[in-house]
Amino acid sequence: MQTFLKYLEEYNHNIQPVIDKFFSDQKKEVIKIAPIAGAMIDDFKDFLEGGKKLRGCEVLLGYEMFGGKDHKTGLLASLVIEIIHASLLIHDDFMDQDDLRRGKPTMHKKYSAHISGVDKDTLDMELKDRMNHYGASMAINIGDEGLFLASYLLNNLNLPRDRLSKATQFLSLFLMETGIGQALDISYKKKIFSEEDVLRVHRYKTAEYTISGPISLGAILAGADEKSLKAIKDFGIPIGIAFQLRDDELGMFSTEEELGKPVDSDIRESKVTILIVKAFENAKGEDLKFLKYAFGNQNLSEKDMERVRKIIRSSSSLDYSKRLSGKYVDDGKKFIPKLTLDPKYQNLLSELADFATVRKN
Repeated sequence: MQTFLKYLEEYNHNIQPVIDKFFSDQKKEVIKIAPIAGAMIDDFKDFLEGGKKLRGCEVLLGYEMFGGKDHKTGLLASLVIEIIHASLLIHDDFMDQDDLRRGKPTMHKKYSAHISGVDKDTLDMELKDRMNHYGASMAINIGDEGLFLASYLLNNLNLPRDRLSKATQFLSLFLMETGIGQALDISYKKKIFSEEDVLRVHRYKTAEYTISGPISLGAILAGADEKSLKAIKDFGIPIGIAFQLRDDELGMFSTEEELGKPVDSDIRESKVTILIVKAFENAKGEDLKFLKYAFGNQNLSEKDMERVRKIIRSSSSLDYSKRLSGKYVDDGKKFIPKLTLDPKYQNLLSELADFATVRKN
């Protein structure tokens, strides 16, 4: 995977000055309205600068793979998806009531953490509730502002208007599907659904948004035809599902230090994953009884979580998830020759597919 990892590293190096300039320019404009507007830009930029920036890298990959020549335009286009990604994560953190993202307080926690230097722990419940509501309101607003910034940036790229129009339509449709996937994910909590239900969430919430969508956006901006876009989707959907399966594995078996976010939230928040579904299917006796006790229990100890992990392993749930993600990677790779005949890009796509299932965060 060294070729793709180097490509990703170079992308992160090259995108940083683009990020700095874009947000500096935006801050100069909005701070004329009110100081809080400038602070919102700073907080959004700070939030965006963490993470792998995988999706932005994929936009650039799609743009270059289909003949995009203007590297600056490709980088600006990639920033569109990174801004959208940050916006959706801000909203997602609030919906999941997570406290940490990339080792820092989530946006709603940051804004509800203090007011005028008063220690929140000393406040009465009513004022705490008001502060929490303020934090949530500001997080939603900042996430919304990011989405508007992304739309502004996309529609001001130095590209033909027909490509920008097609890209805008494509982006709107696949983000609408992402929202539906998020709604399914939220509605599935508290109950154990089938493997088919879990994979439906992965398909609509994660798969296109993580792999095929970003690559397609770059390809559209470079002028790719419909046949090529279908090949990208055929490649990207299974790879995106494999990516989410790996995400669920990391969420159960990694550490908070490695991920920069809680690693026990899936079981505590009743999030249905393949790991959970198969564990409930295969566990017996006291193990099954304990899973029922643990699922959705906010007060689990670390010892309890270790027992959950042990049950997931002993029930072959983890092995099943790994086999399934491997199958999806193999399915996606079959479409690489239809995407490109260039050995350079074939190798990058193949390594991207492998990265989905072996990444550490």
